[in-house]
Amino acid sequence: MNVRDFSNEQALELPAGAEHYRSFVGPAYRYDLLGGSQFSLLFLLGMREHHKLLDFGCGSLRLGRMAIPYLAAGKYFGIEPEAWLITDGLTREIGREIQEIKRPRFDYNTEYRTDVFGEKFDFIIAQSIFSHTGDDATRKALRSFAGSLSETGLAVANWLIGEETEELAPETCGWVYPECVPFARERVERLAAESGLAIRFCPWPHGGGLSWFVLAHSSEMLPSEEELARLAAPPLTRP
Repeated sequence: MNVRDFSNEQALELPAGAEHYRSFVGPAYRYDLLGGSQFSLLFLLGMREHHKLLDFGCGSLRLGRMAIPYLAAGKYFGIEPEAWLITDGLTREIGREIQEIKRPRFDYNTEYRTDVFGEKFDFIIAQSIFSHTGDDATRKALRSFAGSLSETGLAVANWLIGEETEELAPETCGWVYPECVPFARERVERLAAESGLAIRFCPWPHGGGLSWFVLAHSSEMLPSEEELARLAAPPLTRP
């Protein structure tokens, strides 16, 4: 049987990166956990059904299967170079008929561009994108975020914060998934500033060892440290 045709139960035995729509985007046993966590974070940060959301690196709609039904028609946008992931996510998670009702829009560019829709977004989320590449892609994406974020919008992204190594340094070029690239927190903050974005650490638990940050056009648009501190919780775990 083609791995792509495996059931979701069979996919639990596959390694991250295997060509099944759930395992390709990470360990299949965390598919529901990370999708629910992303949606919860966006909701707690203020996302409501009338907002425009860009799911940057939307994959197989791990977040989209919750966000698309929730948001009003025409408010969900996804960017994903692997078109088959979106196809399988729609078919196997929420049904292709939802495209007629909710009218999600997708783009498949590999240049980290977010201007392809001609929209300004209230929320942009990048889950485990910058943990698999270095400075070059991070800089491109953050500059693109700055150009596509609405005046009062928020971007939410995560990085693997840790000691930078020579083997997988932030100078790494290209996409190195499933390998991870550690970043010093100071580097993340500097890259954001160079892109014209204010940034603040968010203590929302990830469940996969990454650290969340919230970005906006100015520090005044960011949630305060006191507000973000309320999002801290025990680590998300699952048997």
